[in-house]
Amino acid sequence: MHILEMITPSRIGGAETYFATTISQLIAGGDEVTAFCPAGRPIVPYLQQHGITPLTWKTWGKVDPKTLLKLVSLLKSRHIDVVHAHLSSATFIGALAAKMAGIPCVATVHGFVEAIWYRFPDHLIAVSEAIKEHMVAQGIPAERIFVVHNGLHLDRFQPVSTAEAKTALGFEPDVPRAGVFGRLAPVKGHDIPIEAWPRVLAQAPNPRLMLVGEGKQRDELAQLADRLAVAEHVDFLGFTPDPRLLMNACDAVIVPSRKEGLGLSALEAMAMQRPVIAAETGGLREIISHGENGLFFPPEAPAALAEQVLRVLSDGEYAVQLGAHACARIHEYFDVRKQIVLLRQVLALSRNAR
Repeated sequence: MHILEMITPSRIGGAETYFATTISQLIAGGDEVTAFCPAGRPIVPYLQQHGITPLTWKTWGKVDPKTLLKLVSLLKSRHIDVVHAHLSSATFIGALAAKMAGIPCVATVHGFVEAIWYRFPDHLIAVSEAIKEHMVAQGIPAERIFVVHNGLHLDRFQPVSTAEAKTALGFEPDVPRAGVFGRLAPVKGHDIPIEAWPRVLAQAPNPRLMLVGEGKQRDELAQLADRLAVAEHVDFLGFTPDPRLLMNACDAVIVPSRKEGLGLSALEAMAMQRPVIAAETGGLREIISHGENGLFFPPEAPAALAEQVLRVLSDGEYAVQLGAHACARIHEYFDVRKQIVLLRQVLALSRNAR
């Protein structure tokens, strides 16, 4: 198949990194892929760094007649078989262009979005059952939605001992560390571990909380750490395109999201045998079995989160056991090669239905 992969992001996050993974895997499987994203977005240099040269021009939101006509021309001139869109703007305009060109469109739904922008594609791919339920509740027919979880290049997520990773980063090997990985936005719940940290500090020897990511909430979170007198124990490390060494340096990885379509950071940490402590919400419930390969706490519950962090920090043997079972879970169900096979089946189904 010749596939047009489209995305319209304003930042780099889970959907954007998986967009690059999808393209590379489709090409590796023998498909021809053309990539498109708007000019001037961070995704352009990110894709170039990963060996992908996208088509790009300036766009003007979801209702952009110039981009619509250029896409229709592109689809016809390059003999595209199917459009695969990511995020709401790409989905809306990509589906319209596909209809005008007489070819199918499939859209991947990465989060808990409004269904109004996702009514035109032939099929939707939800990254979790939770996302599918969310879209069905908004009136999208269930038979149009397929669930294909995100997957990982497992050979890229090799475990390194926590002590070794800490030493490589210049951290004290005997200081416990927990990390939160993701953009600093209210939906990601970074305030919850900060609020939990006074309780953790009261019972553990000087543990540090690392927030790895950037976002508009940074100043607000820093002020919260100050008010709770934990600022000297909280490290704001900013965005990193490759968090693997930092994850390996964590005695625990926390995923405190208020909403989570699937939880890419949880997948990555589990693949590297890190104990994951996550809010029991959304697609995270499709990854983690509480007490077996990770731990849950109720959303919005700092005290419960503190209890689980202390449980992991105080019992190294149990932490190792959780990490080993987590890694086995990811290898069995979340290998990207398996997920791309399922994705390709949906794309082929849409193409063949025309």
